[in-house]
Amino acid sequence: MTKPLRLRLGLRTLALPFSVALLTACAGAPQEPSPIEAAAPEPVAKPEPHYVPFPDDSFHDLLVAEFAIRRQQYDLALSKYMQQAEQTRDLGVIATAARLAQFINEDEAALNVTDLWLEREPDASEPHFIKASALAKMRRPVEALDHMVRVLGSEHETNFAALSASALSLAEPEQQRYENRLRALLAEHPDDPSLKTGVALLLQYRNQEQKSLELIREVLALEPASIHALLIETRVLQQLDRNDEAIERLRFAVDQHPQHKRLRLNLAQLLARSDIYQAKAQYTVLDNQFPDDGSIRLALALVNQEIGDLDEAKRLLNGLLPNALHRDSANYFLGRIAEQEQRWPDAIAYYRNVGPGTQILPALTRMIQIQNDQQGIDQARPELRAARERYPALAIQLYLLESDLLFDQRLYTEGHNLLSRALEQHPQNTNLLYARSLFSERRKNVELMEQDLRLILSNDPDNATALNALGYSLAILTDRLDEARSLVSKALQLRPDDPAIQDSFGWIAFRQGNLSLAESYLRQAYEQSKDHEIAAHLGEVLWHLSHRQQALGIWQEGLSLTPDSPIILETLQRLKVDMPDAATPTTGAPTADSSH
Repeated sequence: MTKPLRLRLGLRTLALPFSVALLTACAGAPQEPSPIEAAAPEPVAKPEPHYVPFPDDSFHDLLVAEFAIRRQQYDLALSKYMQQAEQTRDLGVIATAARLAQFINEDEAALNVTDLWLEREPDASEPHFIKASALAKMRRPVEALDHMVRVLGSEHETNFAALSASALSLAEPEQQRYENRLRALLAEHPDDPSLKTGVALLLQYRNQEQKSLELIREVLALEPASIHALLIETRVLQQLDRNDEAIERLRFAVDQHPQHKRLRLNLAQLLARSDIYQAKAQYTVLDNQFPDDGSIRLALALVNQEIGDLDEAKRLLNGLLPNALHRDSANYFLGRIAEQEQRWPDAIAYYRNVGPGTQILPALTRMIQIQNDQQGIDQARPELRAARERYPALAIQLYLLESDLLFDQRLYTEGHNLLSRALEQHPQNTNLLYARSLFSERRKNVELMEQDLRLILSNDPDNATALNALGYSLAILTDRLDEARSLVSKALQLRPDDPAIQDSFGWIAFRQGNLSLAESYLRQAYEQSKDHEIAAHLGEVLWHLSHRQQALGIWQEGLSLTPDSPIILETLQRLKVDMPDAATPTTGAPTADSSH
């Protein structure tokens, strides 16, 4: 197979024709100069090379390495080059080993062989660059700075952006140490674009978008087509919600670098938020440019699904089924399409084919939901039990899924018992305790409900969800309104913009007779979430404030979104409100998306 051009160019000496004549040449023969070396001034006195023939075993290993490269057996080639770099100390062999290690991301090998290179050429910029790049990938950016700075002023390009990207994963003290050193370097070299790019990336990460944008545009004024700078600029524009500008700049960047995957991918992803058809066009170009990239093909399939071209989406997804890396995602989304087309057995079959990984829980959830909807809960529950045995790491999530089904069917005692069994296996699990408290609340067992929520709070006193649930439940099940208000007030301090907590606080205010305060909080909650329970509460407060038409409008809107809302229908019945369009109360299950 012909070597990719980027490898032939990037490794230079890897492309040397290892003919017999070359291999039998002297190990110390002058190597073809790199572009850096060719542009560098000649030293005052250059010693004559000392020619030493390669030993036979070196000849053999280098020949094996050359053929390994031709067959893209890079690991074998690197092992031979590393061995011969150590054995011969030949500069050409060392440089080839370093470039190959960098190319295949063998960072430890790159560090070791660049040490040999720097013994031979301590002032050469390329080994410092390779070493800095390897250290950055190993999350050692502070050390990498020592080597990247040695590249400054040479003909070799620097890449401080890569070092800064590595620094983002450091703990705060180390990150600050890196930033201080980088800024000091920028003070010494105020016009260096790469240093400015590295600092701009840190500013972007710290949400100092305007400063980052100003700095990166200084870079772009000098280097309009800089890929690193264009990527940072467009990401900062997105953080500033200036998406139209970001799209415009990404289009420019793609025009400058039409083959650059990341730039076009960023453009496609951003367009997907505003113009799905233009996004499809960009993903199609990417798919043509990189036909072996399964992630791009998967994204293109999902775009086609989004615009309703299900046949094309299925064609693309079926093409990914032989791809081990993307098979599970392909099966999952083929299942979703089968659901759209109401092909329930096909959907279940696709979901069954999803293996362990990121898609397994969504696949199991969809499969169980279909079985529950189509065949009933008695068919779904054995599947859940089998899934818990098959995937013990997902047991808690699967217990919660089964409890949701039981809650929807108003099987409160069975749900409580199920969660009690789950808690025997996973004691004090917050999610299981919280779920069981909901069943206790529906069974009007205040003692058990309070016991579970207090246990959560004993482990996590600032758990706003538990504080809100306990406060709200006390308000509707007991007369302990002051205690309820205290609990919900604390939750509101922790999450002041949470509509469920605002609703609880408003309802407690109503129970305590403060209708104006109740209206204020319930309106805030309803503006954020058109939840039917909030609609029931706000409508009742408005009704008692004699804002009857407003109340009717809120209830009607709530019923239009949740037609069988038990809390709205119960409120209408209790207040003896005659709504011509309101449905008669049903015995349907309460919805599982209650705001409490």
